[in-house]
Amino acid sequence: MRSEGSPRHVPDTIVAADAIPYTLTGKKMEIPIRRLLAGARPADVASRDAMMDPAALDFYIAYAAGVD
Repeated sequence: MRSEGSPRHVPDTIVAADAIPYTLTGKKMEIPIRRLLAGARPADVASRDAMMDPAALDFYIAYAAGVD
């Protein structure tokens, strides 16, 4: 990335997630995950009843708890 783009395009960290959360209609839950990582409460960002695999959210909750 650095050689083909510019230094600003290189992420600080890359984290491999267990799964990507999707809604029941098949949309990726990018904005709720971004809000969760920004410090919002899990209950405020996503309804587990509206997810294909509610367990996919657990990784992001645990990761957000460990990020300072």
